[in-house]
Amino acid sequence: MIVPSPCWACGASGGIDWINVNGVGVLVHGRERCPVAVPFFWETGKPLALLSGAVAA
Repeated sequence: MIVPSPCWACGASGGIDWINVNGVGVLVHGRERCPVAVPFFWETGKPLALLSGAVAA
């Protein structure tokens, strides 16, 4: 039995997938990007916010 789980970042139900958009990994729910998940460099897995010098809240 497969039990779908909600998005671990924002709690939205439905399909969730990581996709590569021009070298940036983003979490999507169907066709919508997750408003909470932090995008990352696909090759390294490092969050974009950390590499740009942004401070996490």
